[in-house]
Amino acid sequence: MSEILIADGFGNLSDGNHVAGVSREVLGEQWVSVFQGFAVTDRGDGRKWWAPSQFNATALVSKDFADRTLIGISGVVDFSLAKTRYLLFLYNTGGTLVGTLGINASGYLEYGGDEFFAGVVATCTTAIPINTPTHFEVIVTVADGVGGSVAFYLDGGLVNTVSGIDTALGTGNAVNRVNLDPSGFGAYACGVDIKLSDLVVHKATGGALGVTGVYYLPADADGADTDFTPSAGDNFECVDEIGPDDDTTYNESDGTAGHRDSLENGGIAGVTVISVGALVRAEKVGAGAATLLLGAIDGASEDQSAAKVLTVAYGTFLEWFDDAPAGGSWNVAKVSAGEVSYEVGA
Repeated sequence: MSEILIADGFGNLSDGNHVAGVSREVLGEQWVSVFQGFAVTDRGDGRKWWAPSQFNATALVSKDFADRTLIGISGVVDFSLAKTRYLLFLYNTGGTLVGTLGINASGYLEYGGDEFFAGVVATCTTAIPINTPTHFEVIVTVADGVGGSVAFYLDGGLVNTVSGIDTALGTGNAVNRVNLDPSGFGAYACGVDIKLSDLVVHKATGGALGVTGVYYLPADADGADTDFTPSAGDNFECVDEIGPDDDTTYNESDGTAGHRDSLENGGIAGVTVISVGALVRAEKVGAGAATLLLGAIDGASEDQSAAKVLTVAYGTFLEWFDDAPAGGSWNVAKVSAGEVSYEVGA
């Protein structure tokens, strides 16, 4: 059994195994950094801004998820300069570009064709104001010819729907990956004048999610279990950074099955809780196998994930828990009093 290092993660979404509440299912796994070409900054309310660098080819990319011909993309955008820029690129299984989501020079959301904004097929009829954080949601029916459609929502309200259009660039394939600032298009992408937050890619089978937030609650105290050895200080202090620092601070286990840490959080207020996720970055050290179980704790009850297989490079792992382990739905009180855990698998 390999040793295991646990480092900190940061809080924006997704998960391919989330099955309860179909309309809330998030696709892919964790959005991951493949270049450190972006800043993760605190919005001050438990949420984060992403500010991708204009000069790095790739800032963030989502992992593959199952093919979808209906897909929803939800998030918050804030920009300080009116110019044409991309937000997200949609790809199919073969890596072919299916469509793009961007903002034009007048501040209107556009769903388009290629990487140069040629062949835009749907445009929102209400502009996003400058220097105003605005929640957007776009529901895309992916289809060639005239079978596609795009619905635009701003701050939870339906603005317009465009149908009878080609939303697949003639590919005839579903979407299975969503990229932010993909390789080769950094100069045309977000740049330093735009910030994104609360990005969720979902199945859209239940329609629009409405205004949603992705709140990151970093650990602020050790829970009942502290079997891992911290690199310095207390266990929670090694996994509480806003952005991951990997080998700078970490908790380490010798790989003994059942070794676990549990962590308290600073709590949350004034929201309706849909789901709770346990998020962690981890790697194994050595040639042996290593797995990790993620858990959510509600009073004396705990639910755990299936085993997450670790590699010799840091991976980001996320498990969603729709229901509180003690029964019923999550709420502010349960989240604030609850804990998350990670445990070495057998």
